Amino acid sequence: MPFLIVPIGDVNPTRRVPIANYLLLAANLIVFLLIYHRPQYEEIVQTCGTIPAVFHASPLAAVMTDGWKIIASQFLHGGYVHLFGNMLFLWIVGDNVEDRLGRLKYLGFYLLSGTVAGIGHIVVARGVSAEVPCIGASGAIAGVIGAYLVWFPRRRIRFWYFFLFLIGTFSVPAVVPIGLWFIEQLLLAKMNLLGEAGGVAYWAHIGGFIFGLLVAAAYRLAKPLSRVRFG
Repeated sequence: MPFLIVPIGDVNPTRRVPIANYLLLAANLIVFLLIYHRPQYEEIVQTCGTIPAVFHASPLAAVMTDGWKIIASQFLHGGYVHLFGNMLFLWIVGDNVEDRLGRLKYLGFYLLSGTVAGIGHIVVARGVSAEVPCIGASGAIAGVIGAYLVWFPRRRIRFWYFFLFLIGTFSVPAVVPIGLWFIEQLLLAKMNLLGEAGGVAYWAHIGGFIFGLLVAAAYRLAKPLSRVRFG
């Protein structure tokens, strides 16, 4: 039975042009187009991807020699579907999170979310999965999604659907699809630990998402305090 549902945007206008988010989208796209079709692509992934086993063997030495890969790997993707999915979610939620944080803070938050996600994957990955390079922006984007949920839970996300001969759009509050997505990540991460689901760094998604939740919640609490005088 043919069925397809795809997020296409949100109903959440911004106050300024999301330049930082555009730069991140462009950087991911340019890096992908520059290297994906090169004969050396697999070698580049092996060189720049985050390999958990390297960090397990000698953590301190790996941080010094391979720590940069946790950031570099965020700009590598395994194919057009991988790239499109990540960039679609970044396009939908990134502009509003940048609008709330400001451009420079948003860039720092994005990269730090990806770093925390990468560390989470390193900590959890074992066996064969620890030998495989981890690449992609999904951990960083998961952090942005977590912040979006804290700040804009009632803003509506728009979806396009195709079912049999029916085509249309609908929208729901952000808390619904994001909540369902996170539950799915938890279930798949559990299956991953049992060896029943592989190929995707679900724990990186979870780590980035939780980091985004915590940062956004702390930011929300700090804002009122910044207007209080202590004497």
